[in-house]
Amino acid sequence: MGARNEYFPPDLLAPEPLTVTCERRVRFEEVDGLGMVWHGRYPSYLEDGRIAFGDAYGLTYQSFMVNNTVAPIVKMHIDYRRVLRFDEMVRIETSLHWSDAARLNFSYVIYNHEDRQAATGYTVQLMTEPDGTMLLVVPEWLESFRRKWRSGGWGS
Repeated sequence: MGARNEYFPPDLLAPEPLTVTCERRVRFEEVDGLGMVWHGRYPSYLEDGRIAFGDAYGLTYQSFMVNNTVAPIVKMHIDYRRVLRFDEMVRIETSLHWSDAARLNFSYVIYNHEDRQAATGYTVQLMTEPDGTMLLVVPEWLESFRRKWRSGGWGS
């Protein structure tokens, strides 16, 4: 079962979200004068989650480049729930939610060292050509990934 999803409406016909978890330590450069992670650092935590997801499922930055596809983030939202502090180990849970459109819908849950939610959020990425032309049809290489997902080839 995928991560709790408070951002994307459930689709009973869609496969379960694909989820990956990674860990990282809060670095000194990420905290403010009060010793807590500055809110502007959280997007890099989301990127850490997307990179871990790409490594696990073959959706790496390199795979996009090889396939002449770009996936810029067009929407990002973060809900801050608890403070993170310097040297704390955090866990980032990243889930890709099904979409029939040429887009990637990721949700995130960041857990603190006590395994309590510190932040949740989502990003939406649209598929474009390298010149910025929006793709209205899912590229074949990504459609192949989706067929494997839908058939249960990635597990659940």
